[in-house]
Amino acid sequence: MAKASKMEMDIRKVFKQPMPENAPECDAEMVPEKLPAAKKSRTWKEENRKFQEQWETRFLVFLKPANSISEQVAVCAVCKKEIRQIKMYAMQRHYNTHAGEVEQNYRGEFQRRKLLSDAKTELERQQEPPRDFLKKADQLLVATFKVALLLGQARKSFDEGELVKKIVLAVQPENMLFRELPLSNDMLQRSTRDLANFLQNEIAEKVAASPFYSLCLVESLDVMKNPKIIVCVRFFDCALCCFTEGVLCQVSLTDRPTGKHIFQCVQARMQECRVSFDNLCGLTADGAAARQGAQAEVLNCFQKSCPQKLFLFHWFVHQEVLASKASMESMDEVESVVKKCISAVNTSGVNKERFATLCDTGSATHKVLLNYNLVHWLSFNDNVQELFELRGELIEVLNAVSPELSQKLQDPEVHGGLLFLKEFLPKLASLTLELQIPQLTIFDRVEVIHTFRMTIADIVQQLQENRDFSVFSELSGFLSCQDESVQRKVGLAVTKYLRILSEDLENCFSEGNFFRQYTFVTDPFSNSGSGFLAADKLTALRDRLASFASLDVRNLQYLMVHMRNNARMKTYFSQPGVTVQQFWLKVYLSEDTYRPLAKVALLFLSLFSTTGLCERAFSALHCLKGKSRNGLTDANLEASLLVSQETRDPADFPFQELLNFCR
Repeated sequence: MAKASKMEMDIRKVFKQPMPENAPECDAEMVPEKLPAAKKSRTWKEENRKFQEQWETRFLVFLKPANSISEQVAVCAVCKKEIRQIKMYAMQRHYNTHAGEVEQNYRGEFQRRKLLSDAKTELERQQEPPRDFLKKADQLLVATFKVALLLGQARKSFDEGELVKKIVLAVQPENMLFRELPLSNDMLQRSTRDLANFLQNEIAEKVAASPFYSLCLVESLDVMKNPKIIVCVRFFDCALCCFTEGVLCQVSLTDRPTGKHIFQCVQARMQECRVSFDNLCGLTADGAAARQGAQAEVLNCFQKSCPQKLFLFHWFVHQEVLASKASMESMDEVESVVKKCISAVNTSGVNKERFATLCDTGSATHKVLLNYNLVHWLSFNDNVQELFELRGELIEVLNAVSPELSQKLQDPEVHGGLLFLKEFLPKLASLTLELQIPQLTIFDRVEVIHTFRMTIADIVQQLQENRDFSVFSELSGFLSCQDESVQRKVGLAVTKYLRILSEDLENCFSEGNFFRQYTFVTDPFSNSGSGFLAADKLTALRDRLASFASLDVRNLQYLMVHMRNNARMKTYFSQPGVTVQQFWLKVYLSEDTYRPLAKVALLFLSLFSTTGLCERAFSALHCLKGKSRNGLTDANLEASLLVSQETRDPADFPFQELLNFCR
C-alpha cells in the first residue's frame, strides 16, 4: 500500500506541466479563499412564531390546544380546516377564501365571537373521551339525572309502566350498570335539586347576556293554603337566537304578606339566583292580585329599585274574573236563581239520587253540574252548557222540592239570560286561549283585545238601535217567540253585560294603548306611513325610553326611513316564515347601522304580555304538592317545579355540563 502511494507521487512529478516563462507570478491576494457554505433558512416551526390574539376576530381563526409552541396549529372557525403555518399571511390567504360568506353572515362583532365560541365548543366536544371511558361513578350519575329529569317532566311516581319503559330506553347507554343504579328517594331528590340548580344557573347566565328581560309574578295558594309566588322570566337567548320564557324560582310568603314584603322576598330570591335588575325592562303581575290593597305596592317597589322606568302591567287572562264581574252586575238575578236551584238539589241526598236516576245511566254530567263554584259559577261556560243539557231533569226534581224555584228557572228572562251566556261564554273562552299562545308578541295581543272590543261595540250598537240578536242564534230564536217586554229586559241585561266587559277589558289592558302607536315594530315597511313616527309620537317615545342607558333614541326616525328604502332588508322581511322576532334579531345581530332601532324593538318584544306561563306553572305546582304530597319542603317543591317545566329531552340535555356544574 505504501509502495503504490510512492509510485503515484513519482508519476505526478514526471508528468507535471511546466510553467510558461512569461507567466506572471502568483500573488497570494489573487488566490480566492474558500467560501463558506450558505446557511439553510429556518422553518416556521424553528422560528417559534406565536399566535396573535387579534387574529381570532380579524381572520376568524383560533389556536388548537397543543403541548408545545412548535406543535401549535390554527383552525378556521368557518370551514374547520387546519392552518399549520402560524404566519399572518397564511391566515390572511385562508380568510380570503371565505370573504363572501363572512361578509354576508358574520359582519357584526357579536356574530364573529359567537362563531368562534361555537367552533371552540365543537372542537372540545370532539376531543372529549368517548362515553365508554367515563368513570363508572359519572355514568351512574348521568343515568340518575336522566331518571330524575323524566320523573320531573312526567310529574308522576316511579310505578307507571309507560314511564318506566321510557326511562329504561333513555338510560340505555348505561344499561350495563342499570342494576347498580341508585333510585332511592333521597338520591332522586338530590338529583332533582342538582338539576334545578343547574337550570337556574343556566337561565341566570342567559339573562345576564340578554339585552333586556322582563318578569312575570303571580300569587296563589298551594294545597295547604300557603301563599306562593312564581317568578317567570322572558329574555333573548343569545345561544339559540330566539326569545325564551321560563320559570326562574318560587317564593314562599307569610300568611298575610304586604306589598313591601312580597318585593323583599322576590328580590332576595333573585339575588340568590344571581339575576340583577340592570337590564330589567318590564314587570307583569296578576291583575286581581296587583290591585288588591297593599299588593299594589309590589309594582311600585320594583320601580323604585330600578334606575330605568319599567313597563308595568296588570294583565291577566282569567276568563273567570272577566266573566263573573260582568255577570254579577248585570246577570245577578239569573246567577242567584241558578245557584238556589242547584243548592236545593245538592243539600239533600234523596234529591241527589232522584236527579241522578233521571240522568242517563253512566253519565257523570250531573256530578259536574252539582260541583259548582259558589262565587264564579257562571264564568265557567261548561257549567252553563251542562245546565241546558240537564235542564229538564233539574226542573222535574225542583217541581217536587220547590215549585217556586222551578217556576223562576223557567222564567223567560232567566232563560234568555242563560241562553246568552251559553252562546257568549265560549267566545270569551276563545279570546282567553288566543291570548295564551306563546308565539304572540305584546303587539299581537293588543290587537287581539282591540279587535274583540270593537266586535263587542258593534254588537251593542245593533242591540241598541235595532234590537238585533242575530249574532246569538239560539237567543234570537227564543226571543222571537216572546213579547215586547221580555225582549226589552233581556236586551238591556245583555247590553249592560257587554258594556261592563268592554270597560273591564279596557281597564285591564290599558297599558296596551301605548304600543298601538308604534306599529313600526310589527310592520317596518308599511306603505301607508302609519308605521313611522310623527313628531309627537317620537317625542313621547324618547321621553319614555330616556331612562334606559343602553338605548340610543336620537336618530330613530332617520333609521326607520333609511331602512324602509333598503331593498335587501325588505326582501328578507317579506320572505315566508320570517317572523317579526326573527327579523329584528337578524337586524340586531348583523346590521350595525340599524342596531339602535333594533334594540328598541327587542325591548318591546322582551315584555311579558300575559301571565299564562305562571298560570301553567301553578297548575304544575298544585299537581306536585297535592293531598298525598303535602309535606314537601319549599326547596324540594321548587326543584320539582323547575324540572317539571324543562322541555328538553334527555337526548338533547347537556349532561356533561351538568356534571361539570355539580363538581
